[in-house]
Amino acid sequence: MRTKRYAGAAALAACALIAVSAVGAGAAPRHAHHFRAITIHVQPNPITAGDPVTIFGRLFGRRHAARLVVLFHRAAEQRGGYVPVQTTHTDSTGAYEFTRADGAVLTNRSWFVAAAGVRSRHVSERVFAQVTVNVTGPGGVSEPNGSVLQTGPGYTYTFAGTITPGKAGATVVLQRQAGANGNNWATIGRTTMDAAGNYSIPHVFVIPSSQNGDATIRVLLRNDVRNIASPSDPLSYEIEQTQNQSLTINAKNNPIVEQDSDTIYGVDAAGAGQLLTLYARTYRHAYGPVATTHTGTGGTYSFTVTPVYNTAYRVVAASTPSVPSGSTGTTGSTGTTGGTGSTGSTGSTGTTGTTGTTGTTGTTGTTGTTGSTGTTGPKGANSSAVLFIGVAAALTAQASATTINQGQSVTFSGTVTPNKTGHAIYLERLNVAGNAWHVIAVSSVGSNSSYSITQPFFAIGTETVRVKLPGGPDNQGAVSSPFAITVNAIPAASLVPSSG
Repeated sequence: MRTKRYAGAAALAACALIAVSAVGAGAAPRHAHHFRAITIHVQPNPITAGDPVTIFGRLFGRRHAARLVVLFHRAAEQRGGYVPVQTTHTDSTGAYEFTRADGAVLTNRSWFVAAAGVRSRHVSERVFAQVTVNVTGPGGVSEPNGSVLQTGPGYTYTFAGTITPGKAGATVVLQRQAGANGNNWATIGRTTMDAAGNYSIPHVFVIPSSQNGDATIRVLLRNDVRNIASPSDPLSYEIEQTQNQSLTINAKNNPIVEQDSDTIYGVDAAGAGQLLTLYARTYRHAYGPVATTHTGTGGTYSFTVTPVYNTAYRVVAASTPSVPSGSTGTTGSTGTTGGTGSTGSTGSTGTTGTTGTTGTTGTTGTTGTTGSTGTTGPKGANSSAVLFIGVAAALTAQASATTINQGQSVTFSGTVTPNKTGHAIYLERLNVAGNAWHVIAVSSVGSNSSYSITQPFFAIGTETVRVKLPGGPDNQGAVSSPFAITVNAIPAASLVPSSG
């Protein structure tokens, strides 16, 4: 039987709660021996803060119909013992059901029910906090999922958002995906939450996506008494080095889906006719040449690529032999040496002739001028910055049903390309506000890169869910189209197992 709302009869409900609370404390009513036990089941568990919870079970014993059942809880950090929060009555089979509506359960807690002098076991409900994240870059420009970010001190990115429920001083960390299968994370920043549940983490990226193969980022609230460790929905980015203006490099589309082609283009400042080589590097391989071309008018160039995995590219201009220094000027010619004066002729015998005059010494030739210093020869190879092209895996997804009865399961299945055997894969639910997704089930991609996730649904109404493959070193994350799952109400007796 479903929860009865005692509108306008608060006093009656209060009396019932006090009476059953006393029973739970040991004041058993007459004929309590007629009842053997009462069971309790809580679904789903865990939940994200604000998600609806269905609590159900059965009272065993004679005269089990129309019995008052009281739900007790003790929330995290609550002072004192358990307190009653809701009442209902058993149906003709002894079955009962409570629905804790959206927004009622925000923190970890324990439940039990009491009826007709017997109490159920205690059940612990684990609760994720709701974590939202928005990213802004230099100048406050929004950087949504899939954006291209830059490395270096001139590029600070701020990861900010809200966490529900908030707790002043709680530790919040910024993490980057570091494992091969999408399930390992390295902390790259941290802060604490304020009393309103707000946080802000500025970060400067040093390592571009190409160097460790992944650019998947999330925010995580560390586990505490109130909530279990609570991650945001992961975001995929391309993190690149700043451009070399002498040889630029860009991608027409970024990221792309596996099997799609992309165009890499740019400008070589050296102009037309330059020989360029495109180098590529994936997570598992070092740089190697993959294509060559010559620049066109104005130094423009382009390459067409079809990467299967996340790939780092750079373009290198052909090397011209370098001249270390300028050419040496020619040495001036040496001036000619002046000729020696002629010797005077010897006088005839007898009278001594006059001594001949000494010839004049020739002038020294002028020194030649030093040649001009030669210009420095051109530099060697010119390289572009690193361009990272994220390649999202191709994900297919189908649901076994989209309309079910309360408590039934839906199986979501499909394939992932390229092969992701062993990689983590999520089933996510859209929150009530319609502005954030959170994980409700985690599985792994199986053999032949296929997957199957089976999930029961208990909240009456429509649930919006999707399948998500988180990013990893080899590929960016991928998501399916949303599924609207309609859940119809059924009698509590049909929901509760016959054995309890």
